[in-house]
Amino acid sequence: MDTVHGVEGILGYHFTDPWILWEALQAAGSSVWPTDYLAPVHANGRLAILGGRVLELALAETWYEGNNAPGNRNTTRSDLLGLHADVDPVVHDQIQQQVGSTANLDKIGRGAGLVAFVGQDPSTLGVVSAVTMSVTVKAILGAIYLDSDLNKAKNVMNILGLVLS
Repeated sequence: MDTVHGVEGILGYHFTDPWILWEALQAAGSSVWPTDYLAPVHANGRLAILGGRVLELALAETWYEGNNAPGNRNTTRSDLLGLHADVDPVVHDQIQQQVGSTANLDKIGRGAGLVAFVGQDPSTLGVVSAVTMSVTVKAILGAIYLDSDLNKAKNVMNILGLVLS
């Protein structure tokens, strides 16, 4: 379980169920299987769908609290991106597209060192594509959400640089 412990160290989060993190790290076609786990481990696609929604919710909540809440003028992701509009939903959509893009999630995952832990299809010859890294980051967020709650997922997003508090 060195992989799980290594990723937990990066994320600053300890999983109650380490197998859900293991699943989050398994890209489609992965042939890496835990030797002491009897049930089949799915690829991370299902967790990535959930994690994508967790990311969207966390970004929407941060946007609302920073840009839309009465009297609240904290620095938000939109301020950092140069998007200054208090209640414009277009700004929210732009934030979602930029932060949740494949390119950004790939950069975040690689910058955090997660690429070394991705279980993948042997035919990739060890190369983790941008799409695979992006899906893995989302899957990890989904795993944290299922293992704990939205606040813990938001804490990890802060550590990774995805959501500002």
